[in-house]
Amino acid sequence: MRNLLSRVESKKIDKAASMLKVLAHPKRLAIVDLLGKEEKMTVTEIYQYLDLPQAIASQHLITLKDKGVLSSFKVGTKIYYSLSIPKLIDVIDCLEECCTDM
Repeated sequence: MRNLLSRVESKKIDKAASMLKVLAHPKRLAIVDLLGKEEKMTVTEIYQYLDLPQAIASQHLITLKDKGVLSSFKVGTKIYYSLSIPKLIDVIDCLEECCTDM
């Protein structure tokens, strides 16, 4: 069996590690989980649904977008966010399952 470093090029491993680091926050995990269930949401919808202060939600959204986890687009005055990589919801599901078994 070959190890991860021999199977995957280092740039991809670095990107994966960077994504995992940014996901290593409960509020960011909640945002990714929410956007995995909804195709797109506005900042307002996200902070209201998660019961977060608007400034905190916006800061987490910007961090997730900067690391390539989320993408955004503007319609009029509203900014919509969605998952850049929809398969990330599988990571959330796996974490949920693993933590349930503990």
